[in-house]
Amino acid sequence: MDWMEHPDLQCMNGQEALWQVIEHLTAQLNANPRDARMYFLRGNAYLDQRCFDLARDDYTRALELTPDAPVTYNNRGIAYRSLGNPARAIEDYRQALALDKTYRDAYNNLGLALSDLGEFAAAIQAYTQAITIDAGDWHAYNNRGLALWALGHREDARRDYAKVKELIGG
Repeated sequence: MDWMEHPDLQCMNGQEALWQVIEHLTAQLNANPRDARMYFLRGNAYLDQRCFDLARDDYTRALELTPDAPVTYNNRGIAYRSLGNPARAIEDYRQALALDKTYRDAYNNLGLALSDLGEFAAAIQAYTQAITIDAGDWHAYNNRGLALWALGHREDARRDYAKVKELIGG
């Protein structure tokens, strides 16, 4: 079934729909290979399909065409981290933040990659910045709690976990 002809996606599973979206975006890119937005969107679809190397490649191509796109750097960082390269992910998250210092998700993702490398103190700083930008970001509280716990700061971690519970209504 073609998602373009039958937009009711309930009749197909998410994986099938994503592959059709990827095929559609590929056709768009064949017609216009300099469309950074299409590379970005296909990269997102590949990311959702867990095809991290293909996602990374599409984000890289998008950045070659529009190098001032913080969300693209952030998403390529996610692909690099998912490929087991947190150091390269950190570079991309920092570039995203150089372009947009208020990008909460990039701070949170930076913290995750720093935690992957065991750099918990630096991760805590990144999570704290995400919380400063958005005090309702329970993910950042949760991740900061994990990093605090890893450093042995149990009471501080418990406070963050209590905040998570409050924010998600538990």
